[in-house]
Amino acid sequence: MIENEIWNNNPNQFVIGADEVGRGSIAGPIVAASVRLSFKDNMHLGSVKDSKKMSENKRNEIYKYINDTDIKIIYSIMTHVEIDTLGINHCNKKVLEDVLSPYFECKDLLFVDYVKGINQNVKAITKGEDKSLAIALASIMAKVYRDTLMIQMSLEYPEYGLDMNKGYGTKKHYEAIKKYGVKDFHRKTFLKQFS
Repeated sequence: MIENEIWNNNPNQFVIGADEVGRGSIAGPIVAASVRLSFKDNMHLGSVKDSKKMSENKRNEIYKYINDTDIKIIYSIMTHVEIDTLGINHCNKKVLEDVLSPYFECKDLLFVDYVKGINQNVKAITKGEDKSLAIALASIMAKVYRDTLMIQMSLEYPEYGLDMNKGYGTKKHYEAIKKYGVKDFHRKTFLKQFS
């Protein structure tokens, strides 16, 4: 991971990583998180890797553990309504800008997964979750945060299976939409075939 090289050269260097989740979902918000890591935080990061490559239980365990440390985490959310109004690309970039902008003027190193053009001081890294601990941890924190919102939503709308699909377009989710209709939490621009 790039942090190891950075901290070998300068153990006092802070590294900020950001990632977003929910871009491809057909329901609910898009959520971004940023995390600010220092060399001393390395002791908390032994299990951290790309959130998509670990179980839900493991992600939840890391999320809970990291929340009990002094690692700084910032979240940003844009709702399904904002996504329908402004477009997913705009919202994707905006949530990442929101979580990184407090660091634009400082000497921290800023990394984001894939998305370019956020700020001149932010470096976009392709497959960043595999190359940066900060991005990988941000992806875990954002995913658990968003998954929790979707699980809460499923209590009101159990027929859509949001606790399982987290708002993504699974076969069962589409079948539920055909049977019960498009609800307020759905992204209408992603479901034009049902309008």
